[in-house]
Amino acid sequence: MVVGVYLFRAAVGQRWRSYVGIALLVGLLGGVSLVAVAGARRTQSAYPRFVRSARASTMALDPGLYVPEINAAVARLPQVQSSSTYIATNVVPLVDGRPDRSVNFEAIGSLDGRFFGQDRFTPTKGRLPDPTRVDEIAVNENAAQQYGYHVGQRIDLGTYTDEQIRDPDLETHPSPPKLQMFVTIVGTGLFVEEVVQDESDASALVLLTPAYTAEARPYGTYAWQGLVLKRGDADVDAVKQQLVNLLDPGSPQFFRVTSVDTFHSLQAIRPLSIALGLFGVIAGLATLVLGGQAISRLLRQDRQDRTVLRALGATPRTIAGSALIGPVLAIVAGGLLAVAFAALASSAAPIGRVRKVEVAPGVHLDLTVLGLGAGSLIGLLAAIAAVVSWRESARLAGARPQRPSSIVAAAAARGMPPAAVAGLRMAFEPGSGRSAVPTRSVMTGAAIAVTALVASVTFGSSLGSLTADHRLYGWSWDATFEDQQGYGNARLDGAHAVLDTNPDVDAWSSASFGSDLVNGRNVPLLGMAADSVVSPPLVHGRRATGAGEVVLGAATAAELGKGIGDQVTIGAFAPGRQLRIVGIATLPTVGIVHGAHTSLGVGALVAPELVPGFDRNVTESTAGGPPPGRVGPNAIFVRFKGGTNVDTAFDRLSRASGPMASFPGTGTLIRAQRPAEIVNSSEIGGAPSLLAGALTLGVVASLALALTTSVRRRQRDLALLKAIGFTSRQIGATLAWQATATITVGLVVGVPAGVVVGRGLWNLFARQLDVVPRPTVPVLALVIVSVGLVAIANATAAVPAGMARRVQPSVILRSE
Repeated sequence: MVVGVYLFRAAVGQRWRSYVGIALLVGLLGGVSLVAVAGARRTQSAYPRFVRSARASTMALDPGLYVPEINAAVARLPQVQSSSTYIATNVVPLVDGRPDRSVNFEAIGSLDGRFFGQDRFTPTKGRLPDPTRVDEIAVNENAAQQYGYHVGQRIDLGTYTDEQIRDPDLETHPSPPKLQMFVTIVGTGLFVEEVVQDESDASALVLLTPAYTAEARPYGTYAWQGLVLKRGDADVDAVKQQLVNLLDPGSPQFFRVTSVDTFHSLQAIRPLSIALGLFGVIAGLATLVLGGQAISRLLRQDRQDRTVLRALGATPRTIAGSALIGPVLAIVAGGLLAVAFAALASSAAPIGRVRKVEVAPGVHLDLTVLGLGAGSLIGLLAAIAAVVSWRESARLAGARPQRPSSIVAAAAARGMPPAAVAGLRMAFEPGSGRSAVPTRSVMTGAAIAVTALVASVTFGSSLGSLTADHRLYGWSWDATFEDQQGYGNARLDGAHAVLDTNPDVDAWSSASFGSDLVNGRNVPLLGMAADSVVSPPLVHGRRATGAGEVVLGAATAAELGKGIGDQVTIGAFAPGRQLRIVGIATLPTVGIVHGAHTSLGVGALVAPELVPGFDRNVTESTAGGPPPGRVGPNAIFVRFKGGTNVDTAFDRLSRASGPMASFPGTGTLIRAQRPAEIVNSSEIGGAPSLLAGALTLGVVASLALALTTSVRRRQRDLALLKAIGFTSRQIGATLAWQATATITVGLVVGVPAGVVVGRGLWNLFARQLDVVPRPTVPVLALVIVSVGLVAIANATAAVPAGMARRVQPSVILRSE
């Protein structure tokens, strides 16, 4: 105890600034690590918490045209806890009393409080409309951005019937609307499913109050009914089976299950969480490396005091334990500072789009991360201090001399310049006694930091390639023609007339949208013929060759517990149809708007005749519509010829695609629709650059500390070099060689290791997203990083080199 008090008082009196420095280093870097990891957890959990707070429906269903009897029958099902419905109406803004068809939003009329209580709309500006007022509306952010809508704006709205809307002369010779109302926009915001959504679902929406809907109800078209089920997802399949029994046989089956949306949302948020968590892990490693180096240097400075205590009879164990009092107190203080910093900075999370709907913004204490994280940092740094202290005490009892470096010997044997040999010796030989420098820990830290840096660059490059190449997320074609947002039916005769003669088109195939029960689970379907030339990319197996085979998305296969070669049953009515799984594909994000559709790993690719509603007929012709007979597909996938300017070809085809639509103006040509997982990867923003910058600063700080310590502790060596004739330029070159050698070791070890780690992380990440796994190694970027780190290392050596040039040989050697 007396020994400990002596060492502690001596250390505090002489090195209290060093203890404060260690506490600040651990507090700030450790705090950054805790903030990042806690922020990653908060970001990943934000959407499920929001869904619960918004009272989201368990599922939503579209029975087609709004029929009050069917709506009421569904609401009375024994599995239903609560039901709420919206009705779509043909609402168009009026300009001088005439409909403005250039504005194409969808008017959602809340029938019984949907989006006000259940599936509550979240204003990001303004407020929710008053449900009892007919003259207040809200718009989603897509509508606000697309048409410049803002809170406080007044709009003249007209409600029309389907027959009026389909009249091509409505704008030039308008018939009066069935209902006309001046309304005020009181809020802009997001519907539950819009917070993190696929591009195929992004549309301009206007929310009408129940009071407005009551007046517009006679002119409603289709409806979507939201259901909160008593047993959650466990009741979904039973409700779907009963709904199918209520509808006409062969009717399309359009459903949306909130848990599926949540799965996609969590997958979409994952890149942000991973980037933030990776930053936290790297910051934690930097804390351990830099903190461990600082503690090692501090403990080695006590060597003279240890020698005195050893001469007085103190045991190595006593000396080692006593020397730990000061460093451990500094580490504990740093850990507490890190917790305080993390608590204060926690309001910066969550990040990304979910920040707009965070249910509990502000300071958040993640006790799991703060407790385990701070405890781990304190424990590991204390363990490092204990090991260093014990080794230093053991050396006093008779340490073996340091072995010379073989690299230095080889450099001398090859006749390298004296400055180079001296610099390599200072880099690779830690020295002994008062001139000892922790060179190995510096190189280890540099290697770890470079590994992490290269891994993050490789991961970021792979993510950039995924975002830029639509073939990797299921779109192995260039354009898709959809009729009535996937609900209508394109005309194949028109498709042949337009596409077969288009010089830009290489190939095209048709597809049908829908969903059905597969082994009792609701699965979105993409119906395509076996001979389709244009189809989604396969990850494993082969394409289906007939109606008895199916290709699944990876997530759907995992949910069903099935693999290639297994059998599944499709169909809502017993006995169903047996299909054999022959492949796993990355499915495109395409299908009906607002409803369940294929996306990445979710869905099934089947023969068209297996999609419910595929074989329904048109019994009479409508002006401008398809002739009597079987209807066409919901979409047509078009691939352009290689070397074609895609933008130009797309514009030409878009202008010529009119004959492919079921009615004039109902068809739309769309580009590759990115899934939410890809859309939201852009929210990562500057995180990779910030991480790279932090790692570079960590390498530079570690190297600068090592070089400065080397100059201070090796003044005798530098004095000898000057005494034997080294010039100031050679002294500077010696420090430059030391810095270059140190960072080169980090690069030699870290670059290949980082590439391996980055590719491994990306392959794991790609499998989780169910995209085509294709990691990219940015060779040019890695060369630039390597050259840049060497240049920065040499620039960092400039300040210690200036200190070394000022060493006075006469003063230093006289004291020896």
